[in-house]
Amino acid sequence: MRLHAEPNQPVRLELLSDRGPQTSEIGEVRFVARQPILDRHERVYGYELLFRAGADAWFMTGDGDEATRSTIDTSLLIGTDSLTDGRRAFINCTRNLLVEELVTVLPRDLSVLEILEDVPADQQVIDACNRLRRAGYLLALDDFEGGDQRHALTDLADIIKVDFRTTTPEQQERLARDYSRRGIAMVAEKIETHDQFKAALDMGYHYFQGYFFCRPVTVVARDLPCLQMNVLRILQTVFEPEYNVVFIERVIKQEPALCYRLLRYLNSAAFGVYPIRSIRHALTMLGQNEIRKWTAIVAAVTLAGRRSSELLVTALARGRFCELLAPEIRENDTDLFLAGMLSLIDAILDQPMSNVLSRLPLSAPCRDALQGGDNRIAQALSLAVACERGDWPVLRELCADLNLKDSTTWEAYSEALVWTRAIKANSDLPM
Repeated sequence: MRLHAEPNQPVRLELLSDRGPQTSEIGEVRFVARQPILDRHERVYGYELLFRAGADAWFMTGDGDEATRSTIDTSLLIGTDSLTDGRRAFINCTRNLLVEELVTVLPRDLSVLEILEDVPADQQVIDACNRLRRAGYLLALDDFEGGDQRHALTDLADIIKVDFRTTTPEQQERLARDYSRRGIAMVAEKIETHDQFKAALDMGYHYFQGYFFCRPVTVVARDLPCLQMNVLRILQTVFEPEYNVVFIERVIKQEPALCYRLLRYLNSAAFGVYPIRSIRHALTMLGQNEIRKWTAIVAAVTLAGRRSSELLVTALARGRFCELLAPEIRENDTDLFLAGMLSLIDAILDQPMSNVLSRLPLSAPCRDALQGGDNRIAQALSLAVACERGDWPVLRELCADLNLKDSTTWEAYSEALVWTRAIKANSDLPM
């Protein structure tokens, strides 16, 4: 298979054979979801990768070996480092693929082999795990519980993952205590709230998987600091209907850090239209919509402070993904970009979404989507979230509602990931 990724063009997959590229949509389209795994400081340690041949393929779950082969094939096709930004890739492994050692085609320095809960700890599996570990691969036990049939593999495991939805707090604490003292890194998975995150921290877990980092922490009677207020005022100015270049330039220049970041972004390879010499030059050359988008990106980075960098990565990818859908769903591209970009602003600022939006003059459809409304912009945003989480049933339903092909959705999401990586590589994002 081959990946086409020309600058500023959608990613396209082709299946190669003796007859040349195949054009069947079913054969070429793949979906990938990246579920982040964060450390105790909410920094990204790695991603669990989930693949499907298409939105309909969620229903074809009977063959675990085939699912893992597809994972390996797509990971090699796109490049593991591209999918994970050079961080660890957690990939589910069945018994057959462990014993046959097909997983050795994966890069050992980036791969974590997740041994699934139904893999028996028989002698063949133990021998295979010994060989893989000597070869330099990290081994993880997925969905581990007390009395687990894979107990014999704990001597070979580098990582143990505990599902917080299927275990009790007493079990979670005991597992963390017993295996941490043996030098095994413990992952708390299915962590959905900051309360769960704090509890897992206190129990001694090292890594955390879930969407707790996307949710705001409730803070009572706290106003925004001065810097954040200034940044929001700049955003407000940029989004005013009357686009006054001189006034906007003056307001942006009042915040030197944001001014510097904006120039860095606009001169990055991800933007790459003209060398931008000044804020005035940018405002004159680029026009209202582009300046709005890029100011939103810079503002999000500035506002994030010490929050998880994954919030910024996710917000960037959502914004670009939604924007790319504009021609297909016939919605304003700027509104779509801003809906995705600002969808995590409540978590970034630890403020209710309504409080933040009250300070920004967004369009009614965009504002409605960000406040839980039911319009096509909200559907595009929900589709972005479904792609992130690998929620294939929801993804399939939304594609049907928006009259989108699987290939269109996949290409947009793939391009959004490539675009986001380019932003990070060519700017000073704090990753």
